[in-house]
Amino acid sequence: MILRNSLYTISDKRTEGKSILYQILLDRNHFIYKAHFPNEPITPGVCIIQIAKELLEDHLCDEYEISFVKNIKFLSVLSPLSTPSVTYAFDKITVLPDSNECKTQIQVQQDDVLFAKLSIIFKKSQ
Repeated sequence: MILRNSLYTISDKRTEGKSILYQILLDRNHFIYKAHFPNEPITPGVCIIQIAKELLEDHLCDEYEISFVKNIKFLSVLSPLSTPSVTYAFDKITVLPDSNECKTQIQVQQDDVLFAKLSIIFKKSQ
């Protein structure tokens, strides 16, 4: 399921040093939030990961699938009510041309709040 332009939209993309930063806006009226949870919506962890995948694909202009999850830490609750805008910071993106893999480290944050840290290996879709 593609979440872009449904659960979220990209409001900004920029580079700071070696980091790629995506600012996204969460749609608090999306049907996922009606089930997770009514009147107190929380962005599911699987959606946080899927958004990271879609943003990586946007940046690299290619399709990828998750090959290996090295580490994921969910540190704070991400609610579209209290945090309608969030930043995905790709701190390291290493494309391995011989294996069609891409390693990346991502932080999901807004201001001083860190919502998640992800370290994932993606593989190009065939």
